Amino acid sequence: MGLSAIECPDGLCHSHHGGHAVERETMQSTLQLHGKDWCERLAERIYEISVDTFSQSVMPSLHTAGWQRRHLDWEFKLNDGESEPDRTLVDGMINATESFLRSSEVHRLFIQELVQGTFAEADNDDLRIQAVRALVETEIVAMLEERRDELLDRLAQQLLESAQGDFTAARSASEEALLEVEHLVVNHAEAL
Repeated sequence: MGLSAIECPDGLCHSHHGGHAVERETMQSTLQLHGKDWCERLAERIYEISVDTFSQSVMPSLHTAGWQRRHLDWEFKLNDGESEPDRTLVDGMINATESFLRSSEVHRLFIQELVQGTFAEADNDDLRIQAVRALVETEIVAMLEERRDELLDRLAQQLLESAQGDFTAARSASEEALLEVEHLVVNHAEAL
């Protein structure tokens, strides 16, 4: 399972990384009582507070001479010679990290994963997880492999105009895309 607020080994649910302990049946009934909307609102609020706290406490230390920035300067030798391009990259990555965390898409995906993962952990639906893994490993990946050349040719044809008529470039991009899709599917199955 990818992301969950709880872990429920042997029928006893613990808060993520330990702490509280509740019987699985009690956790299931509590989640059903509150419902997914309530859990989503709670997760959204905790996410918002976390990102705000990160922005207010960590970001200033990264932009100024706080220990985090001094560590980056030391580790990547940003104070050596002409490192203005390097410092520009560092500042850009720091700002991009905050933008990533504040992104509505990341926010939405985090909430969705957390709530779904929490409900799934409480339900302990091992049979469904086994079915998804078997479907991915024995059917979908096998189908992609069987139809690999056909899919790649068809996708390359669709990309031909964007590739300015270069079939080799379109085919190469298609191969990379298919590998990425295969990895996404397998990673999802493994995350269950």
